[in-house]
Amino acid sequence: MTHVLVSAAEASGDQHAAHVVEAIRAARPEIEFTAFGGPSLARAAGSLEADLVGSATMVLGFVGELGKFARILRRFDEILATRRPDAVLCVDSPGLHFLFARLAAWQGVPVIYYICPQIWAWAPWRRRKVLRYTDLLLPILPFEEELYGGGSTQVRYVGHPLADELHGHDDASRAAELRREWGISEGETLVGVFPGSRAQEVSGLSGVFCRLVRRASEGITGVRTIVSCYREAFRPAIEEAAARAGLEVSVHSGDARLLMRAADVALVASGTAALELAWFGTPMVVLYRTNAAGRFFFETFRVTPWIALPNILGAALNDGEAIVRERLFVDDPVEEEAPALARLIGDRDEREKAAARLRALRESVLRPGGIRRAADAVIEFLDALPRGA
Repeated sequence: MTHVLVSAAEASGDQHAAHVVEAIRAARPEIEFTAFGGPSLARAAGSLEADLVGSATMVLGFVGELGKFARILRRFDEILATRRPDAVLCVDSPGLHFLFARLAAWQGVPVIYYICPQIWAWAPWRRRKVLRYTDLLLPILPFEEELYGGGSTQVRYVGHPLADELHGHDDASRAAELRREWGISEGETLVGVFPGSRAQEVSGLSGVFCRLVRRASEGITGVRTIVSCYREAFRPAIEEAAARAGLEVSVHSGDARLLMRAADVALVASGTAALELAWFGTPMVVLYRTNAAGRFFFETFRVTPWIALPNILGAALNDGEAIVRERLFVDDPVEEEAPALARLIGDRDEREKAAARLRALRESVLRPGGIRRAADAVIEFLDALPRGA
C-alpha cells in the first residue's frame, strides 16, 4: 500500500492539504495518509498524529513553543524511520517544513512541496535550499515555475487552490442575510476587518486596524465595522483593541468568507485572506507588519515589488500598477493609510472601480482546477517511484 506522510502547519494550509488529500483519495482510495496538521486534514486523512494548526506561531512566538516543536520533530522523524512512507507531502509553512524536508531527505524519503515557499518575497537566495531537499514542487503562482525550474527537481505549476475552494461559495443571499442579522441597513457601509488567524498576528494588528478604521471613517455617516475572529479565544484581544481605539465593533466568529462577501470594504493582513477578498470582489487595504530588518531584507532582495497576492497576480492586468492598496509597515501606518481607506468607505464610485479590478483578476487568473492538477501530479509522482522506494 502506498503511504504518504502529509503536513500542514497553519489554518489555510490545513484546508489546502485536506482538499488535495480528498482529491487523491477520490482517484486512488488505496493510498494511505499519516497527517500532521489541523481539523480539516484530520477529517481528510482519517486521523492526526499531531495538531500543528493549534500550535501555529510566528517567528517570535516560536521561542515559547520550543519544547512542543521538538516533540513534533521527534515524532515526525520516528514515523519516517519506522513506517517508511513512500513520500512526504509538505503544504506551505516553510519555517517548519524546511526542517521536515531535511529530516525526510536524510532518511531517503522523497519530498513533495505543494504551495511552495514564497522565496520571491523574502529570501530568493534560498532557492538552492528548497531544491536541495525536494523532489517535486507544485507551485500555485505562474512565475514560480520559472523561478524554481532548471534543476533536477521536478516543477509543475498547478494553479491557486482558492479558485476551487471558493467556486460555488459566492453566496450573495447568505451574505445579505448576514447583513440583516447584524442590523446593517441598505444605506450603511460595512467595513470588514481581518487581523489574521494566528494569536500573535491578531494581538499585534487588531489595535492598528481598529485605530485605522476609526480615523478613516471620521466624518462619514452610516459606517459599521465587523471584525473577523478566527478563534473564539481571540475575542477578548479584539474587543480590548477596539475599546482602546474608541471604535464600536461587532465580532464575527463564524465563517470569515461570509463576512468577506458581505463587506463593502475590507482591511486585511497580507496573506491568503487578501486573495479570498479578491475572489469576492471586495475592495480592500492590505497591511503587513514587520520590523526594520524585515523591511530592509524585503526591499533589498525582493523579486516582486508587491507583498499582497492580488497585486502579485494582478498587476500585469493593470499596466504594472497595484490593483489594491498595500503597505509593509514598521511605524504606525494610521495617518498615512487613513485617506486611502476613507476613499473606499465614503466613495461608491471608488469602490466600484476597485471591485472591477478585482473581478478582472478573478476572471483571468483564479480559474478552477488547481486542486485536481495537484492531486494528479502527486499520484503520477508516486506511481513513478521505484518499487520499494
